[in-house]
Amino acid sequence: MAIGVAAALAGCGMGVDLSQNCTMSVSVNGGAPSAVECFAAGATSSGTNAVSIAMNGSLPNVNAAQFAMTLPSAPSTGTYGAGNVTTAAAQVQTASGAIYSQSNLGSMGTFSVVLTSVSSASANGGTAYFLHGSAKVTLMGQSGAPGSATISATF
Repeated sequence: MAIGVAAALAGCGMGVDLSQNCTMSVSVNGGAPSAVECFAAGATSSGTNAVSIAMNGSLPNVNAAQFAMTLPSAPSTGTYGAGNVTTAAAQVQTASGAIYSQSNLGSMGTFSVVLTSVSSASANGGTAYFLHGSAKVTLMGQSGAPGSATISATF
């Protein structure tokens, strides 16, 4: 949703600068971290406030790595953890099919997101938030996937 709102705002010719450095590091089951480009954005649409971080590059052993959280209000600078978000979920899927997950509703894994800068642009009833900060997520192996995975991002 956040990426869709950001793309829609850019398409409106609002002159919004979408350039942003975002680097994600993914480590699975104690392996060496692998760095990949990512995209981080926030959005408010239809009363829902969301922040998402997702890899948009490729890694040889990881098919997908993403994190999202919904907030009780619009994103602002500060630290977010399980106690001050509405929901949070993350997933890492390896090339071999192993799934690692985090969810604050099921008390599975942990996360911390620090937003150091938040700017916004609005159009068509939605608001996109361009974020700077960092995130660290620990995900637990599912359905026999060994150990855990971590996502660290700077954006």
